[in-house]
Amino acid sequence: MSEFYLCHIALVGARMSAFQEYGFTTRNELSLCRVVPSTGASSLHELPRQEARKQLVQQFPVWIHNIISDPDFPLRKKLEMPLRRFEGELKDSKDNEVISAVLSAGFKNRTLNPSELPDSMPLRQRCAMVVHIDAWQEAYMCLENDVVDIMMTRLDDIDNWITLAGNPAQEAIEYYVKSA
Repeated sequence: MSEFYLCHIALVGARMSAFQEYGFTTRNELSLCRVVPSTGASSLHELPRQEARKQLVQQFPVWIHNIISDPDFPLRKKLEMPLRRFEGELKDSKDNEVISAVLSAGFKNRTLNPSELPDSMPLRQRCAMVVHIDAWQEAYMCLENDVVDIMMTRLDDIDNWITLAGNPAQEAIEYYVKSA
């Protein structure tokens, strides 16, 4: 996960509210855990494509956590490229007001979605966020589109992963060291 440390802070830590229904309140609690998103009564590949896409987007922080944390996540190698690009954007733009605020919030496990700023945020801070939001929005939308597009190509594999990862014996991610 260290390769995508900033991605995990920005996309999981700053969206911890997405994990509350699963009983997680901090990024540390997520260590070596899979979080299996609910797909409702149907599996993803049985849903109309638009509905499947909508579910993937709605649960995006959960999917990102699983992609980063689970070495057995389907299509992980393909999904790493958009994550690397986003990680690079975060590093290159860490002085940007919005990206800095998201990383700070994520590190502290406080929810901050720059697209949905809270009413309680001081006006000066809201204005600064709105003025500098372009770098974040462009990088985030590119990541979201790329990741969801890749996942949509193999919904059956994602459904199989959901079934296996939902098994209580598989909740924790186990790392095996191959012996020589």
